[in-house]
Amino acid sequence: MSVWMNIIECLISSKKTEVYVTFNREEYVKVASKLQGAVKFRVATTSNMSSSPIGTSDEYATEYKFYVKKEDQHKATQAIHSK
Repeated sequence: MSVWMNIIECLISSKKTEVYVTFNREEYVKVASKLQGAVKFRVATTSNMSSSPIGTSDEYATEYKFYVKKEDQHKATQAIHSK
């Protein structure tokens, strides 16, 4: 991760709490839809594409980090893990 991404993540996380991380796009959509009705949230994405032409896969190339306000952390966790 670049220095700038670390700085931006630090700024975001000082006001927000990270509640979920995934590399799977389907899981990202599932978690986002669960949080949408429960709390306001922000998603930070980081691309992790390999420069190697061998074994490159788009499926897990992006990291999705979900952030919510600290006071919404419990509510968000409940929403994420609800059926």
